[in-house]
Amino acid sequence: MKLAHTALIAALLVPAVAFAAGPNIYKARHDNFEAMGRAMKGTADQFKSGNPDIAVIRANAAVLAAAAPKVAGMFPKGTGVEGNPKSEALPAIWQKPADFAAANKRLVDATKAFQAATATGDMTAVQGAFGAVGGSCKNCHESFRKPRA
Repeated sequence: MKLAHTALIAALLVPAVAFAAGPNIYKARHDNFEAMGRAMKGTADQFKSGNPDIAVIRANAAVLAAAAPKVAGMFPKGTGVEGNPKSEALPAIWQKPADFAAANKRLVDATKAFQAATATGDMTAVQGAFGAVGGSCKNCHESFRKPRA
């Protein structure tokens, strides 16, 4: 009887927890990626300016280094299109979790290296490290996000 009661409570709580996390996780995920996109664009704009401001680039590198580790926890099961039709997350995230984890590690490592490069002030090293961040972003976009029209 006690086991049946526990099972019933668990069965009732799982959908409630999934619902509670669902809408919030989508917004958190979106906001995190938007912050990363702004930091990438802001850095690229600095390089295009002809006179990049290392302080602006350092600030963007800090945003990226803080946002990248959050990505791994922002894709719990059930938070793809089945929970939000607007989601761009591909099923490969959940079908190939080791690949997704490796891609996220690559992103985290690249953003840390970028942040470290900005501390040196060596713009050649900074640009190279920024390119590695862009490559890690592209890798995930091609493997784990729906193509955009």
